Amino acid sequence: MNGPRVYFGHRTAFQILRAVRRDSRFAVRSGSIKLPDQVPSDEELAEIVERLRVAYPSIRIDHPVHVLVGSSERRRFSSACREHVASAPLAGRSFCRLMEGVFVAAPAFALVHLAAREQSPVALLELTYEVCGTYQTRRTGVDSGYDVASLASVRDVRDFMSRNTSLDGARKVARILRYVADGSASPRETKQALVLGLPHARGGYGLGIPRMNYEVRANPAARALTGKSFFRCDLCWPEAKLDVEYQSRWAHEGEAKRLEDSRRTNALAAMGWKVVCITNDELDSLAATDAIANTIRRHLGKRAQVRVPDHHARKLRLRRQLGLPAKYE
Repeated sequence: MNGPRVYFGHRTAFQILRAVRRDSRFAVRSGSIKLPDQVPSDEELAEIVERLRVAYPSIRIDHPVHVLVGSSERRRFSSACREHVASAPLAGRSFCRLMEGVFVAAPAFALVHLAAREQSPVALLELTYEVCGTYQTRRTGVDSGYDVASLASVRDVRDFMSRNTSLDGARKVARILRYVADGSASPRETKQALVLGLPHARGGYGLGIPRMNYEVRANPAARALTGKSFFRCDLCWPEAKLDVEYQSRWAHEGEAKRLEDSRRTNALAAMGWKVVCITNDELDSLAATDAIANTIRRHLGKRAQVRVPDHHARKLRLRRQLGLPAKYE
């Protein structure tokens, strides 16, 4: 093979994968991978990035570019690259081949890279929700965006972690995966799911992690009322027929949208569902969130008893870690 081989990882892997459809990624078995001993030169890297941009015009990559090597013995100074040594054995499919000599870490492997340096379990939860969701921030992209393809599923991540328990960061991810759901559509939905769903010991309301953007099929009467064959529920506890809707300002403005929301709520109610709405201001208010959580708890039939003596302090700490106001207003 002519030319250098390069293996992208960390945030760079996420940024590249954002521009490459799943069906265009060719997964490579880890046993066939031998990482190079040094990063490419600045000139070689520029040529590789240009080839990628020709093949995938929507690719955008921040600098420095994160590149994986097999050892640190032949360290090369590069103003364009940040070198990361990945010497631990890998199992499963850890990389995707993009073109001749160019590879990118699979989403779950890139998640492990960032998890190894992340000290906050809450920040790691938010990152994992984003990887498994349909939005992006600068954690996994060059800029923010919505209605994007998910990078991985919780099942993908769990499978990778179970095969690669010795990797730095893998155990961290494995410990928080029970609190992650596929399909969150925004950072605020993620924060809402964690505040409501995390157990009391972690500062949540202990309501259980909901299904995110869960699809509920409309019955004939609901279809007649709304013209829709299904409804997508932001946060959903399907066994209790409970839909919690996050009402962002931009997505719920205008008379036409209010009419649509009303018909949707009435249709779900006719099917035996309860709809609870949470606005931006309510999520930002501790008092309002307390009241909404109590409404949800009663509908779920969960007991209000809290066995964590310092739950209030933990609740405030969780809100601060999520960037939410931590005072009654």
